[in-house]
Amino acid sequence: MINPLYWLDLRVRVRERRLWVITLLFIFVPLAISSLAVAVSTSSSTPNKSPGQTAMVILSSAMFCHLGLIVLLSPLVSAQRISQEREQRTYAALINSPLTPHRIVFGKLLGAWTFLLWISILSLPFAVLSWLWGGIGLGTILAFMVLNTLAGMTLVSISLGFSGLFGRSMSAYITSAIVLFLWCIALPIAGMFLGKIVDGSAPPQWVFYLFFLHNPAAPQIWLMLHASGDVVAYTGTGIIGAIYGVGCWIVFSLIGYGLAVHGVKREVC
Repeated sequence: MINPLYWLDLRVRVRERRLWVITLLFIFVPLAISSLAVAVSTSSSTPNKSPGQTAMVILSSAMFCHLGLIVLLSPLVSAQRISQEREQRTYAALINSPLTPHRIVFGKLLGAWTFLLWISILSLPFAVLSWLWGGIGLGTILAFMVLNTLAGMTLVSISLGFSGLFGRSMSAYITSAIVLFLWCIALPIAGMFLGKIVDGSAPPQWVFYLFFLHNPAAPQIWLMLHASGDVVAYTGTGIIGAIYGVGCWIVFSLIGYGLAVHGVKREVC
């Protein structure tokens, strides 16, 4: 049985114009980079016309722009979904419905996840172009899109958790933005400086595990380096580092889901 909140929340997100405006602006970036890469590659004055290099430029620009779009949109599509019910005075009807707190949270979470999958479709033309132009493996392309989507799902879960905890959407937005800044920017910078202090030549691996490898872009960076032929990328952590990062995402997602359920249960009790 389909969660009754699923289609309702999905329709609300689809109708938000600001989300589509941001999405279209982001699409111009990989489109411009891909057009430039193809133009340079086909130019008669270009000394090196490696289709593989051009395809890698197209894929990396598309996938990292896709990741940036997801990072930006994830809090926007979830940080207000529960707190907004309180502000619009529809929360009482929601918690007094036959739905359990778990089904309420899961319905809203599933709607946000589906919207992210929908957005991901916009990156498919660039991925197909990199495959046709330079023969980038379909497995690499699929893995990239899956990792981006998982990162977005994690961010959505965390933001939804704050939406369940706070009574105002602005509080949930601000907290999500702070956590996103600390996770994506502040921690890597702190880890970089700490690594220099501990060992300026080769920072120990625990620094990477603690500060870098769980970053929303870390497994994708490893995948891009691996696909480009750098099989010993990521300071020797290899695929273990990528698996560790995805494992951290799953834990963070469960924590966000638990916070959202706790916020709803608190009102019920």
